[in-house]
Amino acid sequence: MANGIEFAVLGPVTAVRGGKPVLLDQQQRALLAALLVAFPYSVDVERLRAQVRHTRAAAERNGQPGGGETDPLEQALEGLRSRLDGDRPAPGGSILVREGTRYQLAVERDAVDSARFVDHVRQGDAMLQHSSVAAAHAYQESLREWRGLAYAGIPSSAFTETVFIESEVARLTSMRYHARMSLATAHLEGAAPASAVVEAEALVADHPLDERAWELLVLGLCQSGQLPHALAAIRRCRAIIDDRLGTEISAGLRRIESAILTNDSVYLESARVSPPPQKAGSNLVVPRTRLVDRERDVSAVVQLLDERRMVTLVGPSGVGKTRLAVEVCRRRDDPDGPWVVDLTKVTDGALIPSTIATLLSLPGVGSATHLAEVMAVRSCVLVLDNCEHVADYAADVARAIVARCPQIHVIVTGTARLGVTGEVVYEVEPLPVDDVAVELFAERAGGVTAGWELDPKNTEAVHTICRAVDGLPLGIELAAAQLRWMREDQIAAGLVERYTLQHGNLTETIGTRGRLWDTIDWANRLMSDEEARLLRRVAVFAGSFDVEGAAAMCLLGTTVEVSGVLTSLVRRSLVRVVPGSSPTRYRMLATVRRFAREQADDAEMIAIHAAHRAFVLARVESVAGALRSARAGQAMNMLGRDQAEHRAALESAFAVDDAHYALELAGGLAWYWYRVGNIGEGLQFLRTALDLVAGDWRPPEPRVMARALDGLASLTYLTGDAPTAEDAVRRGAQLWSSIGEIGEVARDDAWRAHFVAMQGRPEVAVELARHAVQLAAEHDAVWAEAEGRMVLGMLLRSVGELEEARVELREAIRVAERCGHRWAVTSSTWALMKAAADAGDVEGALATMRVLRADLQEEGDVTSWLVMIHSTAAVLAAAGRPTDGAVLLGAVDALGAQAGFLPAWLDAVDGPIEAAVVHDALDDEEYEQYAAVGSHLTREEVNRLVGELVEGPVPESH
Repeated sequence: MANGIEFAVLGPVTAVRGGKPVLLDQQQRALLAALLVAFPYSVDVERLRAQVRHTRAAAERNGQPGGGETDPLEQALEGLRSRLDGDRPAPGGSILVREGTRYQLAVERDAVDSARFVDHVRQGDAMLQHSSVAAAHAYQESLREWRGLAYAGIPSSAFTETVFIESEVARLTSMRYHARMSLATAHLEGAAPASAVVEAEALVADHPLDERAWELLVLGLCQSGQLPHALAAIRRCRAIIDDRLGTEISAGLRRIESAILTNDSVYLESARVSPPPQKAGSNLVVPRTRLVDRERDVSAVVQLLDERRMVTLVGPSGVGKTRLAVEVCRRRDDPDGPWVVDLTKVTDGALIPSTIATLLSLPGVGSATHLAEVMAVRSCVLVLDNCEHVADYAADVARAIVARCPQIHVIVTGTARLGVTGEVVYEVEPLPVDDVAVELFAERAGGVTAGWELDPKNTEAVHTICRAVDGLPLGIELAAAQLRWMREDQIAAGLVERYTLQHGNLTETIGTRGRLWDTIDWANRLMSDEEARLLRRVAVFAGSFDVEGAAAMCLLGTTVEVSGVLTSLVRRSLVRVVPGSSPTRYRMLATVRRFAREQADDAEMIAIHAAHRAFVLARVESVAGALRSARAGQAMNMLGRDQAEHRAALESAFAVDDAHYALELAGGLAWYWYRVGNIGEGLQFLRTALDLVAGDWRPPEPRVMARALDGLASLTYLTGDAPTAEDAVRRGAQLWSSIGEIGEVARDDAWRAHFVAMQGRPEVAVELARHAVQLAAEHDAVWAEAEGRMVLGMLLRSVGELEEARVELREAIRVAERCGHRWAVTSSTWALMKAAADAGDVEGALATMRVLRADLQEEGDVTSWLVMIHSTAAVLAAAGRPTDGAVLLGAVDALGAQAGFLPAWLDAVDGPIEAAVVHDALDDEEYEQYAAVGSHLTREEVNRLVGELVEGPVPESH
């Protein structure tokens, strides 16, 4: 290790040399923490300035001169360098090195405990399938690195902003949880159940709602011969899950409990912990309950799906079509899925393609044909669930996918066939009421009441219940849920009485809505007024929702009170918990949602929709300002979870002609739509809102109109329509000027310059951009200045002013780093890389690329990452390494096709030129050979390859 120094962050942040701690003050430890978050990459001095609080007084306390023009942060960094180097001889070089404006800790990975921890976890993961004992040892080594909470011991007052440390702490904590779970699993599989029990007990203490941890504990106890303790653990888990969530324990725990009670030692010795709630690379959620006696149906549909490209499952509501589709997906092993698209969230069928595209992270997709084109390289199952209300649109999407995507199989659930060529229909029937239906009731009843059994006293009542609900699985589950409050005979009598009251007798034909509707109505009448009111109000949500959303829909009081009522609804099986969600999110089945919505009268429904619109807008406004800050990633995640609500609120506003609300919400979402590439849907909503406002007698608020026009310009720009984008941003600037928002004016002027250049007037554009930068700087609008300098640097590059372009782009990065505008940092760095390549500075271009690669890895960006790899390929080709460039272009083409995005869409001018640089350096056969190698690489493999390519020496061009 460099000079015997080691760094620790898995506990208090410390530096140790030769076994003795390096004395650091609060500011120095905060700076060290920021550098260790970035390790092994460098970090810009302006980012440090934005992250760590720095004062001249602190520098003077460290013995640094305090007078003159010396930068306090630079002083603090020099003080840290001096403390870290100690008596290190000069020839060895400093531990804290500076290159340009960036600082980096020049130590080996083994010198940092978090790096050692990550490496040990990865070793354990690699060994787990081959040697449980070796894997357990690696996980134990990883966990020994921890000495407390990560990055502890530094007060928050030492930082100007903390999101960078919060994100790193969350990453390391999540990996620690994974290591603990994996260690317990390795012990269990390595015939050390007692050790597994020790680890699992600690896990359930820290994560009491994690049922997979409970499974590990129970299995460890069973395989240690402690069956009574295993049953006691299951009872503890059941009590906690019921109290916190109101739901029954998982299918895995129920199966273990049954095996203990029946003394099924064979199962207990061979049982394994359930898989995670959601399958990797898919949105498929593992059901919490066991599928009862549908094996014949599952096998039949699996076979049909192997033989045909599209299977439609039809049957009455509540018969289990979705559950059957999920089980079929679980039986397949497609590399790119499966994906379940809940179409109950979509009221406008025209939005189905963009809804699917958003789910699959396919930027820019807006039509069924386009969706099919970008999905053509994928191999998966796509489930179009609950499509009867948008059947024609769903048929168009299914038809396009079946025609153009040879490796995609489609499952549709609904009440009737879609009429697509090649479609095969499979009818899902209710369960036989005298045997299988009774078995399902017993299964669900056991989840509600521990130890419930079918016996002579309740058999007749259970059979009556199953006949009353016509063998519909959802009806049986609803009835079984009432065992918390009623006996079996009371449930049976209540159902019979309700059906007789409704229809005259139990066997009467009950119309198109079917028996399930009456069953839900019966369950609804058993609820308290509070429960019924909340059920009606949360039914407005198109997708899942959290307790804050539920509280905003009603006047029940605090979120704690609302949470209690939600738990009651979960216990009644009318609301469900989204597995693995944290904080807890809830959802409703489609039929229950439709029923609940119909229970509200017109006046209440108007109030509910108004409350929903207000909640959605408030949520968007609460994070919109963070989209150009260091918290952009968190804001993007929050907005991503609520996309179904955005659509529902906009459509609700259009339905009541609330054009001004629609304009405000669409304008607030525009930059988010830009970042995720949701161009078609965003433009559709924005243009509809603008058209409605134009026909309204009330003038729009200038701020709202300006924001919407800016959004229109941004999204239109991505379609290549520069004149329309220029007109929109010019009008936006005028409105911002009228209300004195000069920073917004400066930003609009900068982007107008970009759009002018796109129309062939680069010289005019440069002057516009210069003015915009000056305006932003004069009014201290740092985020607008960052974007303005970025645009100016790009324009200067386009007119051949390469050196000035590089100066402006470096300044753009400096300003953007200071205000945390990561998108501007990344975009400017990419342009700086291109400018260096233009000037023939291949070394400089590759050095810039190393920085850009680190930034994009942090953000998890897709489109910018692809563009960066594309540009790197050209730089490598210019450096005399065209075969490396061809490998990267092959990877970009393959990964871009999977994401539905190609660099030429965003980089229309340079993209073809960069590709030509690589192509022209090789003959066709040679290019295809190396591109084929790249086409099989994953993103992780590409990142590793790029690191190897750009970190090594660069051969001279020839």
